[in-house]
Amino acid sequence: MKIALLQLNARLGDPEGNGHRLEVAYGEAVRAGAQLVLAPELAIPGYLLEDRLWEAGMRRRIEGESMRLAALSGSVPLVFGTARPAPSGRLWNELWWCEGGRLGHCSRKRVLPSYDVFDEHRYFEPDAAPQPLVPFLGHRIGLSICEDLWADPQLGNTPVGYGMDPIADLVAAGATLILNASASPSSLGSWLPEGRSAPWAIPSKEAQRRRLLPGLAQKHRIPVAYASRVGAESWLLFDGGSGLALPDGRWQGGDSFQEGQLLVDPAAPGRSWSSVEEGPWLRRALVTGIRDNLAKQGLEAVVLGLSGGIDSAVAAALAVEALGPDRVLGVAMPTRYSSAESSDYAERQARHLGMGFLGLDADAPFAGFAAALEKALPGRTFGLTDENLQSRCRGSLVMALTSEPEVQRRLGTDRVAVLNTGNKSEAATGYFTLYGDGIGAFSPLGDCLKARVYAIARDLGEAVPRSVLERPPTAELRPGQTDEASLLPYAQLDAILGTALEAQRPEEGLADDLALLLEGEALAQARSALPRILGLLRRTEFKRRQLPFAFKVSPKAFGAGRRIPLTAL
Repeated sequence: MKIALLQLNARLGDPEGNGHRLEVAYGEAVRAGAQLVLAPELAIPGYLLEDRLWEAGMRRRIEGESMRLAALSGSVPLVFGTARPAPSGRLWNELWWCEGGRLGHCSRKRVLPSYDVFDEHRYFEPDAAPQPLVPFLGHRIGLSICEDLWADPQLGNTPVGYGMDPIADLVAAGATLILNASASPSSLGSWLPEGRSAPWAIPSKEAQRRRLLPGLAQKHRIPVAYASRVGAESWLLFDGGSGLALPDGRWQGGDSFQEGQLLVDPAAPGRSWSSVEEGPWLRRALVTGIRDNLAKQGLEAVVLGLSGGIDSAVAAALAVEALGPDRVLGVAMPTRYSSAESSDYAERQARHLGMGFLGLDADAPFAGFAAALEKALPGRTFGLTDENLQSRCRGSLVMALTSEPEVQRRLGTDRVAVLNTGNKSEAATGYFTLYGDGIGAFSPLGDCLKARVYAIARDLGEAVPRSVLERPPTAELRPGQTDEASLLPYAQLDAILGTALEAQRPEEGLADDLALLLEGEALAQARSALPRILGLLRRTEFKRRQLPFAFKVSPKAFGAGRRIPLTAL
């Protein structure tokens, strides 16, 4: 049996548009010879529409578009995810089997995740009853939705126990094939130094699927077909990862972060599952995030501060890859403490990428602010206030450019946003300036520890100049300043944050955990710095609340999946 697995990029709150894309994909799959077509979870409203799911008008539109699709189904079944009101006032998360112009069967999600970024109990009603099977072409097919797969107590890898196993229930009822419609956000595992391992490290979502899907197929001795969505919704990135796991543990799969269809066949041989490298994965993920977030927010171009440093260089290269060079403007904004080479590196990279470039004097507004303070506070001396003022002058200038007519003319649109260029190592320690380098519509690198920024840079090749890769990171806000002197060498800092923040290890055992990642003087330095770094992590929560959202690429990102009260230090 040939099964078409659709990797669709839904648009939240656009059931008609999503339905049209699904209709086109269904037609293409049938023409390609598919005998069954499986689309992702909540393919009609998109995952996850959040509080718009409470709107009566939106609920009517979702159901109306779902019924329209059911009516156009032919002899090839179309199976897709949608939602309908439950008696409780919440919704059922449903999977519809449509065939011959009608809804023939409906299964409901039984296991609702409510951890990390997930909050499905707010919107949906779980179905306690085991789902009936669907007979088709000699198979007895069990339908399941996303987290239903992850409830297996041995293979599921979730932080909570569900007390049920929907897949085991389907197998016990006699299923010979499992279909799973998903909308599963992707992420890398907790960061580890290259060549290091730790028993407590959290694996990537791809590695978890590599264990789960073939594991379930082998355990229950039946094929498991998995169709998941692609694209980006705010901070969440969906890589797809669709495929068919076979009872012999092998796999038929397609490309990640690519919309389209994959034709699989339980009777055909599979292959071994290949692992994913961090640099290329991050590059595809973040380019998808930039492109989708701009398009879905009605934005078309970006402006970003281009400092001659690694973070802004990587952000610029990703933006050019996502949008094209004509829709990206880099801005150098030197002050009296900026080196001449910084603006030179920035301009040379912009020329190499073909993107727009502009130089603005940030020292003039800084001098004006400093003079105003001196007049009110005679005799004051240069300090942290002045460092932050420089950053805020730059932030004001780059924000001003988004509405400047000449800039809009150069970029070919008046739908312009600022792209934040900060990284997670700095966000975790509060090493950024509110209303300065903390501005932007969103932050592509905001969940990337510094080591991962360098991994992306290496994958980008010549798009990031070698001179930028090799220079010491510095904000250039005072003479002789370097980031590592202000914070901690990034190798040690990232080891602490990868362990404490991303792997969520207990604070009392962190000194021992670090011994698996570092050694010698680096280990001693990291252990000595632990109290200071953990203190910065706790005390700077109020600053992170005001940052642009970051694309989630780690197991624990700042944002909806990490809820720390501001008043509990």
